[in-house]
Amino acid sequence: MSARRIVLVLSVGALLCAPGLVNARQNIVLNGSMELGPGAGSIDPQVPADWDEFGINVERSPTVNHTPSGGWALKAFGDGDGSFAGASQIVSGVSPGQSVTASVWLHTPSFDKLGGTGEAGLVFEFLDFFGGTISLHDDYALTAASAADTWIEATVGPLTAPTGTIEVRVACRLQWSGAISGAAYWDDAQLSIDGGGNALLNGDFEEAGVGTGQSPLGIDDWTGFEDQEKSDAEALFGDYSLKLGVTGAYNGLWQNMAELSPNENIVLRAWAMNPSTDPLQETSRAGIKLEFDPAVNVPPPEENLAFSVADPNDTWVLVDLTTTVPAEAAVARIVPIAVADPAETGVIYFDDAHAGATADPNDNLLANSSFEDGISVPDNWSVFGTAAKDCLLVYRTGDCSVFTEGNSVAGVFQEIAVTPGQNLYISVWVYTPSFNPITGANTVAGIKVEWAAGGVPDDIDIGPGNKIDDTTPVDTWTLLTIDYTMGPDESALARFTNLSIRGTAQSGSAYFDGCEAVITNRFDGTDVDGDFDEDMIDGVWFQRTFNGAGAGTLLFNGLTFDHDDDNDVDMDDYDYFEPRMTGP
Repeated sequence: MSARRIVLVLSVGALLCAPGLVNARQNIVLNGSMELGPGAGSIDPQVPADWDEFGINVERSPTVNHTPSGGWALKAFGDGDGSFAGASQIVSGVSPGQSVTASVWLHTPSFDKLGGTGEAGLVFEFLDFFGGTISLHDDYALTAASAADTWIEATVGPLTAPTGTIEVRVACRLQWSGAISGAAYWDDAQLSIDGGGNALLNGDFEEAGVGTGQSPLGIDDWTGFEDQEKSDAEALFGDYSLKLGVTGAYNGLWQNMAELSPNENIVLRAWAMNPSTDPLQETSRAGIKLEFDPAVNVPPPEENLAFSVADPNDTWVLVDLTTTVPAEAAVARIVPIAVADPAETGVIYFDDAHAGATADPNDNLLANSSFEDGISVPDNWSVFGTAAKDCLLVYRTGDCSVFTEGNSVAGVFQEIAVTPGQNLYISVWVYTPSFNPITGANTVAGIKVEWAAGGVPDDIDIGPGNKIDDTTPVDTWTLLTIDYTMGPDESALARFTNLSIRGTAQSGSAYFDGCEAVITNRFDGTDVDGDFDEDMIDGVWFQRTFNGAGAGTLLFNGLTFDHDDDNDVDMDDYDYFEPRMTGP
């Protein structure tokens, strides 16, 4: 049967009082086709205008600022993917014999202090006609030994331009030769030639660049992180889509939608494409994720990471933490955790985890506390990072323990019910063996407690049915779906996340379009824009999505109107929609 176009003539007084909500549909995600922007929810580009990025972890940041009237600085941080990062600018028209001076202010914050072998500063080069370096000068004024929360000036010069000079290059550079942690910031970069004014463009980093990373065009109603941007290179609906790369370990765009109540059903859909021009490689993947936040704000986690390389090998060390359950918390997540130095090697073991409350501190509320039950993953526990169960080499009680290895964050966790105001006594025994001891000055391990309001479901991560990867056919739009029903005791704020995860190849990209999030049993009618009415805006969208019986696919926002779940918008859906009009 061919598709038809319906012109709606609807009566405002035609509302039915049908009590059932089985086929109700309310869309709670905004700007799902990524058409609108820029807006307040956009992310700034990684690179300031007139500067060239080098390395991976570089961005224009509002976190700290040195220029009195400004609000931005250049930020860089290190990882295991290189040995330097920063941004540079070339200034032409410099002649031999001229006096040149360059300077910049540097900063490292106490909450993310530069550590390890990291050093940041100013690098200055005289360049010849072919762009070659005649001479190089630098001042790495910021190191791990520098004071935090203090602006420090790096200066090069005055220098006399040597013979052959036609231009100079100024670079704000972070470099490292081994383990590194924390971040460095630069602001108020200056280049003076023969005592004149600042020859650098955008030396205070206030002006944003375009087309170089994070949402240069902006996407309304969404918030981005890492390697993501609004793109007109590919689009399934309208003129724009979301492009996710894999520059960061995790990259994406998210939107908080609405608080879901017990027994409500929500369906998430999005279309994704693996482009032939830059396909996902090896273990890189991308998909949609349904995340949940508690309906109330809870305090931040608490931790005691007292175990370090200073502790003796082959010795079990008790790490404990005593705290009071905050008023907002109904659930405590107990986390034996290892936080490895980026240059770390070796293994950390955990055994005999304990959580006791005020009534009887010695009564362990944790199930399978010594990790005896289970195969590769201990029963009653969830693992993250490189954590796994071991029953061969090291254990304190019984025959098994849990171990972590590698240079990442890893561990296990278990949730227990708690009562606000009660004291909580938690602990775990930690061990590193002499046959494979931990290294790295910043490697620590111990116990952590995270608080939750209770009744919050686990996130539904990307996986089969809601992801694409290197095996997905290229240049083909693939429908991704998540269908979740809240439990009878669950309530939480729902978040729609488009996510890409960097794989071993660290390359590739993916496009997303047509994001929808529809609650199927809340509103008695059809509400395409989540405003709790069925009006002419919803009527217009019905006409746009109508494709007739047996179409076998849904246009963007069609999920809101497909009340009989037969994968089309037809006259049966119209018969449901028309009587429930509430107003113009």
